[in-house]
Amino acid sequence: MSQIIQEIISKQKIKEHILTEVVGHTLEITFNRPEFHNAFTVGMYVMFQEYVLQADKDPNIYLILVKSNGKSFSSGNDLRNFDAWPGLNDEDRKQASLGLTNMLRDFTSSFLNLTKPIIACCQGGVIGFIFPLLSLFDQVYVTEDAYFFAPMLLFGQGVEMFSSYTFPRLFGQGKTFSLLFRGQKLSAKEAIHYGYAQEIFKTQDEMIKQARQICQQLEQQDQTAIFHGKKLIKRAVYDQLKTSNEQELLNLHRIWSGDKLVENVFNYMQRLKAKL
Repeated sequence: MSQIIQEIISKQKIKEHILTEVVGHTLEITFNRPEFHNAFTVGMYVMFQEYVLQADKDPNIYLILVKSNGKSFSSGNDLRNFDAWPGLNDEDRKQASLGLTNMLRDFTSSFLNLTKPIIACCQGGVIGFIFPLLSLFDQVYVTEDAYFFAPMLLFGQGVEMFSSYTFPRLFGQGKTFSLLFRGQKLSAKEAIHYGYAQEIFKTQDEMIKQARQICQQLEQQDQTAIFHGKKLIKRAVYDQLKTSNEQELLNLHRIWSGDKLVENVFNYMQRLKAKL
């Protein structure tokens, strides 16, 4: 990993940004940056990955439940992650891009290779990379006000988090184009309709309460049966997911190594301001 990315991670690995608690045999992971709508710093990527990997190796943890504090589940990437880019020369930018790509490869692999059930409870905005990432979760629960938005291509980024494979399978070709290329939002009811989400609730408290009950039920089942069942289900699509993810990462590396990243992000922010 490049020195630049390592320095960013060391500054941004703030424990309070992602909280963890073991409830029974379930690890609860809570995004805790509500003042920024739980936007992800680079350090949060690394912490999230570490907690998932630790849970997967811990024989006393059977499930992972992911939730967040605040009105939004997550607003995706904190665009300040790219603050260092304008000051980089071509060689440093290439090295930083390679480091970021490798970090993201480790991050996505932790979810692709996860052997234990993982559940998400989503309220408000589910924006950016977290939207396609949740397509790898075993269950996604939503409140009625939840919505899903993937603006990455709107500011010159690439498709990511396995979406080049999962989105056409979930939503069909036309809807995928609307979501990824036109920036169309997906409502909670639509998420249920397409099978992206499985349960819908009026309030966040009701959702989390029900999710914990489901976790308790799953904890009482035979864990060996769950392990092998999940492994067999994932086996059917594993190679396609891995290949798609690698192609997405190569494309992101190409974009991040180029000289238009900052310009594209700036132009997108200007378009947003113009709409306000």
